[in-house]
Amino acid sequence: MIIAGKGHLKGWKDIAAYLARDERTVKRWEKRRGLPVRRIPGGGRANVYILVSELEAWFAATGAPLPEALQEETYLSVSAHSVEQSPAENADTDEEFAEVILDPMQHPWHAAPRTPLPRSLIVILGAAGLIGVGYAVYAPTPADHAASKAVAERHSVLPAHNSTKSDLDDLYLQGVYLYEERTPASLERARQSFEEAIEKDPNYAPAYSGLANTYLLLREYSTMPSDEAYAKAMVAARRAVALDPSLAEAHNALGFIYFFSSWNAAAATQEFETALRLNPNSATVHHWYGSMLMHQARYAEALDQLNQAQRLQPTSSAILATKAHALGLQGHRNEATDMLQNLITTDFEAVNAYRILANLSLVQPRDIPRFLDESRRLAEARNDQEFLAIIGAGSKAFHRGGEKAMWRAILEKETKLHPSPQHPNYAMADCEAALGHDAQALRELNILVDQRDPSMIGIDIDPLFAQLRHKPEFQQILAQIGLPPPSPVNSAR
Repeated sequence: MIIAGKGHLKGWKDIAAYLARDERTVKRWEKRRGLPVRRIPGGGRANVYILVSELEAWFAATGAPLPEALQEETYLSVSAHSVEQSPAENADTDEEFAEVILDPMQHPWHAAPRTPLPRSLIVILGAAGLIGVGYAVYAPTPADHAASKAVAERHSVLPAHNSTKSDLDDLYLQGVYLYEERTPASLERARQSFEEAIEKDPNYAPAYSGLANTYLLLREYSTMPSDEAYAKAMVAARRAVALDPSLAEAHNALGFIYFFSSWNAAAATQEFETALRLNPNSATVHHWYGSMLMHQARYAEALDQLNQAQRLQPTSSAILATKAHALGLQGHRNEATDMLQNLITTDFEAVNAYRILANLSLVQPRDIPRFLDESRRLAEARNDQEFLAIIGAGSKAFHRGGEKAMWRAILEKETKLHPSPQHPNYAMADCEAALGHDAQALRELNILVDQRDPSMIGIDIDPLFAQLRHKPEFQQILAQIGLPPPSPVNSAR
């Protein structure tokens, strides 16, 4: 039983039945038409599934008429008996839609679910990427390794409940569907689905990789503290790899944690490359790898990964927003702005588009009125009264005395919130740099890197630090974070 637009179809037989086509035709559609078929990790090509919401978007983008099932708003029972066509009757299936199904590799699909929720002015000014960097850094310690080992040993001796592989796969698919909704409630339910699968079979590796991804999303879309989320995600991802080293999703989670939390770019790159070797058709791996490359100011490489992610999952607004961010930072601000504005009109959760637009407005030549406008929209969308007050003060100062007055007003507000000179925040360093106080900005950045402030991972793509990039002190800070030195092209940003 599934609900149209709100569930999944598992197996070629059910997918074919739902589309009223034979299995051979559906498999051809995956290869030639970009039908958004997915695969259960570790399950081989036979264990395929498809999210009905993505199927709807695929039909909408190609212009093909919806099957009758997709037009219903009632419960649907999927049965193989719904297709009883002979091979001859299906011989011309591809040609049937030849004129209405466009090449999905070229089609600009702009449908979309969800984008991450930024949390303060620090995130705008820090230019933290779409995937996010958290607000407390977790670096694995010997105690963490011991905890991970203890969890693995405890699970390895637990007897599996009497459940079938199909039951476990269903729980996994339910968890994937829920975490892709990216709301606090859906993520909590996703966590419960994966934990239920683990309870039924402590050696079911895909559930651990799903659980790791859920924890990473909980710190992005919900209120789970970053240190807790990263620690739990690390344990789950390591357990998944221990059970099945071929799980690309688990290596992808480890790559994310190593870069955005541990600041270990070499280890992160190794994990992302491993994940791509295991599953070159994972949109999530290409997306997260592209986000890391963007944070390293390697825009051409980042866009290559993001373009591949978009081709694999063209309905993802999250991928499109990251791509727009990278394009804007590379120098194509107008194109990026158009892409983000389109997201705002089609995506009811547009807060991340506001954040990126605010950040890109600080790329030279700066567009301060737009920075203030997009920041205000962001604060209102998040109902963040403190942030709204900061932007309000900056806006009043700008209209009275221009950009410098605005940065002074924002700095004054931030200083009142963080009065200790030994505990500045990232936004204060940004304001100091914007005001031309390079020495003070560098002093505060050094304090923040010593304190392992997670916002620092976005330092090399922050437009307000452009004039600092040539300074040896700034390049030393980059090295401490594990970021590459700026290239001549990037130094000119």
